[in-house]
Amino acid sequence: MVSVALGTLQNRSRNAGVVDPVSGIVRSIVMPMVTRTYGFSQIIDRFFGGIGDAERLKAENLALRQQLAAAQVYIDSAERMEEQIVDLREKLNLSTVGRSRVNADIVHYVPYDNRITLNRGAKDGIKPNLPVVTPNGLLALVSTVSETTCQAVLLTSSGVRIGCIARSPIPVPGLAKGQRSDRLVMDVFEDVDIAPGTEVITTGYSEFIPRGIRIGFVSEYFNDREYGVRRAYILPSSQIGMTKEVAILK
Repeated sequence: MVSVALGTLQNRSRNAGVVDPVSGIVRSIVMPMVTRTYGFSQIIDRFFGGIGDAERLKAENLALRQQLAAAQVYIDSAERMEEQIVDLREKLNLSTVGRSRVNADIVHYVPYDNRITLNRGAKDGIKPNLPVVTPNGLLALVSTVSETTCQAVLLTSSGVRIGCIARSPIPVPGLAKGQRSDRLVMDVFEDVDIAPGTEVITTGYSEFIPRGIRIGFVSEYFNDREYGVRRAYILPSSQIGMTKEVAILK
């Protein structure tokens, strides 16, 4: 009976073009719940979408920070290298010993031959036997020259002989020659003793090599008076690998 009555009421309301009272009550109860559920669903979607965006932004920020750190390291390294080059140029400018200076770079090194190649040649006024120096002292002697490059033999080569003086209270002359990559041998002609740590310099008794260029320091001295053998071992002050910047004195 109730269902018949409800059906009759809905038909009359529909024929009259209005919503029946029962349907109106149901809509007033259900629609707000549906609206709230839809709104809550949108909030949930936005929440989880925000989490995804936050992770993406976090990753992008991390990548940007890493790129910025790498760029700063590069800038700092470039600035340090520039400062070192300027410092070396200034030191080389003070080590000309009365000669004009041609700045050069070591562009090649042949270890087994104790030979280096420099990016300066005949067009720069370079010729054989000129000294190659670093801020620490004598490194090599020019051997062969082309128009734009030259080759130089390291002071530690066994084929190099150079007059030298040990700067003791009484200067001691001798002849230095290469023995190995980290040591020279100085033959001493006078019966004297030389203390370890004594500086050894060039004599200047040469057309090409001026006096006073540092060769190294005495590490050990051997004096056999019975056999007349006097020999000083020298630690070279300038060695390959210390710097790429050199100067050729002419």
